[in-house]
This record gives sequence, C-alpha cells and structure tokens, in this order.
Amino acid sequence: MQVKRYEAENMSAALRLIREDLGPQAFVLSTRRIQKTDASGRVRSLIEVSAAADVVDISGRIDSRTRGRTDAKGPARTNARTNARPRLAIPTQDKSESIASLKRQIEQLRIDISSHRGDGDSQILEELRDELAEVRDLVERATDRWADSTTKSYGPLLSPLFSRLQRSDVDSRLAANVIGITSKELANSPLSNEKDALKVLMDVMKRQIKTTGPIELLSSGPKLVILVGPTGVGKTTTLAKLAAQYSMSKGKRVGLLTIDTFRIGAVQQLATYANILELPLKVSNTPEQMQKHVREYDDMDLILIDTGGRSHKDKDKMAELLSFIGQRHDMYCEVHLLLSAATKNRDLVEITREFGKIAIDNLVFTKLDECNSFGGMFNESLWTQKPISYVTVGQSVPDDIEVASAGQIVELVLTGKFRRRTGN
Repeated sequence: MQVKRYEAENMSAALRLIREDLGPQAFVLSTRRIQKTDASGRVRSLIEVSAAADVVDISGRIDSRTRGRTDAKGPARTNARTNARPRLAIPTQDKSESIASLKRQIEQLRIDISSHRGDGDSQILEELRDELAEVRDLVERATDRWADSTTKSYGPLLSPLFSRLQRSDVDSRLAANVIGITSKELANSPLSNEKDALKVLMDVMKRQIKTTGPIELLSSGPKLVILVGPTGVGKTTTLAKLAAQYSMSKGKRVGLLTIDTFRIGAVQQLATYANILELPLKVSNTPEQMQKHVREYDDMDLILIDTGGRSHKDKDKMAELLSFIGQRHDMYCEVHLLLSAATKNRDLVEITREFGKIAIDNLVFTKLDECNSFGGMFNESLWTQKPISYVTVGQSVPDDIEVASAGQIVELVLTGKFRRRTGN
C-alpha cells in the first residue's frame, strides 16, 4: 500500500490531486487544517489529506504508482476511469479513525463558515459550503461501507441484530459497540440461539442508558425545574402534565412561571392550564424578574418554568436564554432539555450541542406516538451522557407522560413499535 500526503486550498482540490496521482481507487485516511507561510510571507490556511492506494501487481492491471505515466516502452497508459472520483474505500483497521477525522474536518469547516459570514465575501462562503457538502458525502459513504463490512463480520447470529439497530437509526459506531459487547458475553455463556442473543443485547443496551426516575422534591424549600428546547417539541404541554401530576396526584404545592413572552398566545396557553389546575402563574420578562418571582414562590414544593421555543441556530435567542438560566449556581435547580423523538439524528446532534451551553441536567423525549424509529433516543442518551427523565406519548393532560425506563427505550429501538404503558 502506498501512502502519501497532499496539501490543497480545499477538499475538492485535494481530491483532484489524489485522483491524478493515485488514481480513482485511492482512499482517504485522514484530513486536517494546517497553516503555512508562502513565499510572500502571507499565512495561508490549507487542508492536508493523507491518502493511500493499493499497489496492484497482477498481470494486465495497472500499478497505481505508474498510472498515467510514460514508460520506456511507449506512451502513458490510461485508465477508462482516470477522471472518476477516487473511491474513498477505507481500510478495515483505519475505518473508525478515518470517519472520526472526516467529522473533525466538518466541524472545522462549520467554524470557518461562521467566521466568514459577516465579511461580505460570498465566493469564500460558497467554496466553504461546497467543501462542507463534499466532506459530509465522504463521511456518509465511508460510514456505509464500514457498516456493511462490519455486518458481514458478525456471523449469522449477530448480523441480523446489527442490521436491526441500523434500521432503527442507531448510530453505526454505537451499534458496533453494543454488538461487540454482546458477542463477548455470548462467548462466555452456553446461550447460542437468536432469542438468547436478543436478550443479551437488550441487557447490554439497558445498562448503557441512564434514567432518573420522577422529579425528586426537596425536604425543605422548592425544587426548581426549567424546561428548554427547540420550537414545537411540546414544552408548555409537558409542563402542564407535570404540574397536574404533582399538584393533583401527589398533592404538592406547585408554582408556574414562564419567560416565553415572544410567542403569540404562549402566556395565554399556560394561563389556561393554570386556571384549570388552580395554580399560580407568574410572567418574567427579564432575568432579574425571574429571580424575584422565584423568591416569591419560596413556600412552594415545586416551581416549573416554561421557556420559549428557540431554534438552536438562532444565536441571539440562545444568548437570551443563557442570560436567564445559564449562570445558575443553585443545587436545587434542574434543566430538562426536551427533544422530539421524531427529529433526525443529525439535527439532534446539533440541538444538543447548542443547548448544552446552558448546562443541561436531563433529557425528555416527546412525541413518541408520532415516531416510527427510536434510535435517536439511544444515540443522544449515549452521546450526551445525560439521563432521560420523562417521555411524552400524546397531547392529553395529565395522562400522556411517563417516567423514562431504560427497558422501554430499548424495546422501542429494537421493535420500532410504540405501546402505551398501563401504569407509571
């Protein structure tokens, strides 16, 4: 195998160099951004790509080191695929490392795009966006190839389970990890059929998911719970369900507070719930007001705070939310991030990254009744290492909310079928 490094202005240019030098069978090993000073003293940002190609030595085939070059016997030999894109097939031992390297390149490109948004140079922005799309495509192709080869290596007992996890949108790396653990546990036991393998896999997955149980109140003073999340995940309805459970079913003193004054009808919606449940409601327009209202609720057992839906891409709105709750130091305060179970994996990653800036304590997954695959719940539980507190399963207040269970989540992932629990 021949391994070489290439430097270029962007990924597209680097791939052209790789294709011309190593041919279309070349594959990318790693990528990174580097800074270099040119002859004029100007510092330039370049991309460095390590690539490789297998040297083919079979009679009648072209060695990748001599492809396109002239030899002593005649003109340069050509290949019908000379102008094709390199096939970015990643060698087995380096697959996960190469995928991780490409994903780091995506993150760096996002930073580069953000840094150029305000400078008015649309050409640079367009080039960066093209490069980002290129690298994303490489990641998807590399992950698919890695998953295909991984599936074949597990044998007839575990390969179907790995495929089932993939169909449920479980991240390929996480799927490979739990299947690997399952394989080791099966090797040390007399169990050998598909039913036994499924049971072991479920146990492995359950051990990896953290849950909190219901909100625990304090022995003295109010417990403060803040619900945050993107627009449309059901924060206000979820707050009403919790308020009803703790005030009606548990007989606790509950105070409601909202900082969602931007959305039309938001305060009125919560006020309607407050009137039905006969609970006090306060509206805070500033962080100072919020602190004042929290102090006024000092005789409550539980204070539930509703926040406005914010796009994780809206930097101003995220900064505003951070000004309200990001600098808290109270041990009695919990922040629950609400996520729709129907959200795509890529969007879930971005949402949890942005909302993570305000120190999330727990995850709540909503709209399980609208979802057909549940792998995203497993993915985010492991990626964030945050426990799941509740799941919501419909619009009915107060019934359609359940305390999260690791067993329930694993069953959802592996069966793809939502079933309401009869009790909480």
